[in-house]
Amino acid sequence: MSGLFIVAFVIVVGIIAFTAISQYVKNENSPVVATKARLIDKKADVHTSTDANGVTSFNETYYLTFELDTGSSLKLVVSGRVYRNAVSNEWGTLTFQGTRFLRFESSSGVLER
Repeated sequence: MSGLFIVAFVIVVGIIAFTAISQYVKNENSPVVATKARLIDKKADVHTSTDANGVTSFNETYYLTFELDTGSSLKLVVSGRVYRNAVSNEWGTLTFQGTRFLRFESSSGVLER
């Protein structure tokens, strides 16, 4: 039984690693794009977990959603610092590469990863 668990564990870890590496390579091969955009939504997802000892840990993921000048929208993961300093409904120049946020420059200032 433990051999089967180890094989399953290695497969799951391999899939997670492959997915992360694939996304990294895709972003690296994507062009850097700068376009006029409006920040339309800020969202923070908080995930909590409690281990067997009763210790609770929190993990937060921050998202900014932009409406591009083409009419399409783009949701990007950002750091907590960028999230806290971002001003909703503000127009500016968004720079990104694939799914990677690089910079948003608006009248409120410059936000960089």
